[in-house]
Amino acid sequence: MPAQNREGTYGAFPIGAYLLPGMCPSAITLRPAKAEDARDIASIFSASRAVLSFLPRLHTQDEERWFIEKVVLAACTVTLAEIGGCSAGFLARENEEIHHLYCHPDFLRRGLGTQLIASAKEADVDALELWCFQANWPARRFYEAHGFRAAEFTDGQRNEEKTPDLRYRWQRDS
Repeated sequence: MPAQNREGTYGAFPIGAYLLPGMCPSAITLRPAKAEDARDIASIFSASRAVLSFLPRLHTQDEERWFIEKVVLAACTVTLAEIGGCSAGFLARENEEIHHLYCHPDFLRRGLGTQLIASAKEADVDALELWCFQANWPARRFYEAHGFRAAEFTDGQRNEEKTPDLRYRWQRDS
C-alpha cells in the first residue's frame, strides 16, 4: 500500500525512483480515484504543467490541490493510473468531455496515456472531446495517433492561460 505523500516523495516511492537503470516498473493498473487520492493527483497535475514551458504559472501548488479536491474530483469521473502502487497519471472526464489527462513527467511514454484514453473510449459515450494547447506538440501527436481530430482552433482568449488552444474530437465508429 502506498505511503502517505511527504515532501520529496511521490506516492510510495522517492521521485524518480523508476528512473534508475535496470529497474523495470510493474504493470499499469487503472482504478477509480478516491478523495484520498487528491494530493497525488494534484502532484501529477502540478509536475506535468511545470514542464510545459509555454504556459504561465497562474496558481500555487496549494491552489492546484484545492482545485483537484474541490472541483475535479467533485465534478468528474477520475481514473487513476498506477505503476507498482505509485500514482502516475490520471484522466478526468465529465460525460463526453475529457477535462484533464496528465501523466507525471517521470512516467511519460510508458503507455499510461494510451490506457487512460482506451478506458475513456470504453465508457458509454459516442464521442469524446478535449482541449489541448496548440504549442503542446507531443500531446497533439498523441491525441491524433489515438483517433482524435482537430475540430476548432482558438486564440486562447477563452482559457485561463490566454494561450492558443484547439478542441479535439473522437467519434465512435458506427
